[in-house]
Amino acid sequence: MRSYKPVVITLATLSILPFLLATYLNLANDTLFGKTGVTFFATYGAIILSFISGVLWGRVIEQPEHNTGKTLLISSNIILLSAWCSLLMNTPELSVVLLLLGFISLYWIEARWLKPTKTIKPYLSMNFGLTSIVCVMHLLVLYPHY
Repeated sequence: MRSYKPVVITLATLSILPFLLATYLNLANDTLFGKTGVTFFATYGAIILSFISGVLWGRVIEQPEHNTGKTLLISSNIILLSAWCSLLMNTPELSVVLLLLGFISLYWIEARWLKPTKTIKPYLSMNFGLTSIVCVMHLLVLYPHY
């Protein structure tokens, strides 16, 4: 079987670029297509949080059944739905706060509750680094507003 590790690392790293653009737009108090940086940041963050939630679902489904599987699936949906609902309220700053909590929570769930295997440990390391960078950008986006 082929290793997809280089592709995964490349795509995961490139996924940071829209966050960087949105953070820049927010700090420069600029717009793109008539939308503010915080709006771009919140919408893209919701997309990525949805994706990570789907990855979590896949990891739970792949593992043998255990007591926490249902709780993990429900938790990831609650995190995802709260972030999505915040987008509907048309308050991007609140969305960014909820997304920040969502990213931290999903990482914690993956690192704490899923059994790390030899193939998953590099993913968790990469995920920790990317999640840390994204969380710092969340704080940079929130800084001018609070």
